[in-house]
Amino acid sequence: MELKKHAHGRRYRVKIAPFSGPTRYGEWFESEAAMRSAMSEVARNIGNRYYCEEKIIHCAECEVDEKPKVIAAL
Repeated sequence: MELKKHAHGRRYRVKIAPFSGPTRYGEWFESEAAMRSAMSEVARNIGNRYYCEEKIIHCAECEVDEKPKVIAAL
């Protein structure tokens, strides 16, 4: 019997891509609103690009390895 892939929720984080230097990642949030609220308190540096990434959560039986996707530029 083959199990079907199914989602158990989503997580969101900030990806900070400077023009020079390594990419940094923020912590995972349970909702896009929580991530947006945390970002509203951060002073953004000129020269950095900020993105919102989304990751779909699966259970252990799913055996799915999906990378986070960029869903918005902040």
